[in-house]
Amino acid sequence: MSEYPWLVSTWQHWQDLLQQGALPNAILCQAKSGTGIEDIVEKLAMAVVCKNSEQQACGFCHSCELSKGENHPDIHWIRPEKEGKNIIVDQIREANRLALESSQLGGKRIIIISPAEAMNESAANALLKTLETPPEQCHFVLLTTDKSRLLATITSRCQTWLVGALNKEALLSWLSTQPTLDNQIPPDWQHIKMYADSPLLAVEFIKQKKTQEFEQLQRLLLKVVQTKQVNITEAQTLFKLEPLDKIRWLTYILSDVQKSHFGILTEINNSDFIQLSQLLPYQLAYEQYHALVKLQQLLSTSSGLNTELLIVDWLLKFTLA
Repeated sequence: MSEYPWLVSTWQHWQDLLQQGALPNAILCQAKSGTGIEDIVEKLAMAVVCKNSEQQACGFCHSCELSKGENHPDIHWIRPEKEGKNIIVDQIREANRLALESSQLGGKRIIIISPAEAMNESAANALLKTLETPPEQCHFVLLTTDKSRLLATITSRCQTWLVGALNKEALLSWLSTQPTLDNQIPPDWQHIKMYADSPLLAVEFIKQKKTQEFEQLQRLLLKVVQTKQVNITEAQTLFKLEPLDKIRWLTYILSDVQKSHFGILTEINNSDFIQLSQLLPYQLAYEQYHALVKLQQLLSTSSGLNTELLIVDWLLKFTLA
């Protein structure tokens, strides 16, 4: 895990538990997208089913060869059948069946549910029944970006690990070591700070030169606040592609505006942001931030919504103040 230093302590802890034979029957790991958490869970799964080693997969036994080929009969990933859809009760019932059956290769089984918050209510209740009486020689790993969206009765039956955000120095230091970013312009901290909990997304942001889009978005918001008018065509065009990413950018901009009103934000020198923070009242920034978070959650969990129309409606609230 040296390539992902923010995961080192979690992996070492899991290795210790494996060596002691004390790995929990149910693990809950909260981590944002872009942390590489799936890689560490794959390493854990390989170690659980390995025949030659307890602490880490040997890489050479029959089980390890099957794991590397992604067709080990005792490693099961439960995901939504389509992106943005729920994990349904039939999928969890099948997982429960696999958990109760004997291992195909005479060892342990591991079942990974990702993202766990995608389980609908029936699926979550079906899983809860299994976690209440966990099968022997079987481990459940639940991956989530927000454990508050899970049933409290499920989280209480899991040992929880949290992958937190990197501080400024740690994130910039790691980015400076990435070979794919050679010859790239050093990142502006205002743009990168929102990826402190998703370092791999920070790399993609820099590689894809998203700075221009970020600045365009910030100028659009400034123009709305200044003129009390929304250029609907510009807004719809800007949010046509990757709208959830841009909504995330907006939440960080508004969060920073709120901080600026309390004098606790000193690291942003962008002229557009400075004007925005001076013109936008704290209360309006606060209200619009929370409205945007609700919109973000709605768009993340529902399909078929007109994103551009909803974001224009959100922007219009700035013109009414």
